[in-house]
Amino acid sequence: MRIDVVTVPYRYDHYLDGSGRGASVLIDGGLLDRLGDAGVTVGEVRESTLAESERADGSTAVRIGRLGSHTAGHVAAGLQHADAVAVISGDDTAMVGVMSGIQQVHGAGARIGLVWFDAHGDFNTPDTSYSGILAGMPLAILAGLAGPLWRGAAGLAAPIPTDRIVIAGVRMLDEREQSLLQSTDVRVIPARDLPTGALFRQAVTRLQQECDVICVHIDLDVLDPSLVPSSATPEPDGLSVADLTRLVTAVLATGKVGIVSFAGLNPGGGKRGETSVGTAARVIVDVVTAWSAQEPNTDADA
Repeated sequence: MRIDVVTVPYRYDHYLDGSGRGASVLIDGGLLDRLGDAGVTVGEVRESTLAESERADGSTAVRIGRLGSHTAGHVAAGLQHADAVAVISGDDTAMVGVMSGIQQVHGAGARIGLVWFDAHGDFNTPDTSYSGILAGMPLAILAGLAGPLWRGAAGLAAPIPTDRIVIAGVRMLDEREQSLLQSTDVRVIPARDLPTGALFRQAVTRLQQECDVICVHIDLDVLDPSLVPSSATPEPDGLSVADLTRLVTAVLATGKVGIVSFAGLNPGGGKRGETSVGTAARVIVDVVTAWSAQEPNTDADA
């Protein structure tokens, strides 16, 4: 099984800024060699970039969307030439472009499922958000509840129906965000309900039955802050690496996962950053190694 890699070395639309450095630190630190040593066949590595001319006008959200259009092209190329694609991005805003790339290959009408591991809901809109932070909005953008200019710039042809979205590992929701989620069919599984695994297994089984292809997204803040102490968005009582890997492996076992995305590594902060980098590398190696052992999905329409 060949797995191509796409990196999005940006925090929002800022190149190699903060968490945007995460992918390069991991790769420069030997991540690809570690994957090869673990028996993973790594194909082409593509970097998504945004030309300075594309940053000259438009809102931040639109510029993120423009970056997402390039990410979409790289993801689509990876899906066309490899069995699967791993994405390493600075923050969760890159996922609008990732999902756009999946639609480019499978079609806007494809039944795409999304399993989103995160300490937060990332389901705010400009109307519900207390802070206005764009990184707290990508799931609502993907669901079509806000951000038409963002989606349009990224080339996302159709929003993702909320009954195909699972958010797992949540430990913090804004009050208005929670109300918005409750008005949708998104399945939210708090971290406290993950140890037994029953609710998560039910949600994954539903996606397996109803979706053509599944995307897994992992924001590293789903882990306990002791494991990623440089995280910009820590929340107490997070998952262990072993628990996260076990849950992701359950999704991989569906045989329908075409994309796994990793985000949120802040390599700065001295020793704290070094700990976070080590944890991120371990998560990526463990997850991608388990993934490469799966049979490639040949059921979805390409």
